[in-house]
Amino acid sequence: MEFKNLTFENLMRDADKFSVSDTDSYIEVYSEFLKYFESVNLIEKHHLFISSHFVYGWMPTIIHLDTDPSLISQVLFYLNAAKSGHILQIEEFEIVKSCINNSMVGLSKLLHFINPRDFAIWDSRILKYLTGNKSQYGIDKAENYLAYLQKLTEIIHHNDYADLHLMIEGQLKYKITPMRAIELLMFETERNREK
Repeated sequence: MEFKNLTFENLMRDADKFSVSDTDSYIEVYSEFLKYFESVNLIEKHHLFISSHFVYGWMPTIIHLDTDPSLISQVLFYLNAAKSGHILQIEEFEIVKSCINNSMVGLSKLLHFINPRDFAIWDSRILKYLTGNKSQYGIDKAENYLAYLQKLTEIIHHNDYADLHLMIEGQLKYKITPMRAIELLMFETERNREK
């Protein structure tokens, strides 16, 4: 999948127009979701069930969790590894995804709240920003999500990234990770185009 619009120059252009509302619940509850996982040392079944449901509160889809005990055991292992900084590989994404609606979108949101430093949110608005297309083809492919994370990491290492980050974070009442700053900029830019 080609992310033709994901360039530092495009992001800087869009950052000049970036603004968020103080009353936007999407922005307001974000830090509360992060706090949930900051207080969790070891992710257990209880945390998986609760957090999967709050993540799906941000989505127009009803969640279906596969509660097979052997699958849950594997999923918890991978989620705890992700919390510790392990970047899941394609096969690992597929296992965790199969438990949570078989959705890469839902999984990306859960992983982001577990580890916002290493995982970014991935959804239809982000994909539209990246490709310029309305098609959601490929959104549930783990390899596309991994390519997205790699591209974001490249942007974060750009010499002038700190300026971009300050432009985005300056609009918020809390600190955000570089992954979140870029994702939020793309999400809000695309949301404003839809108005």
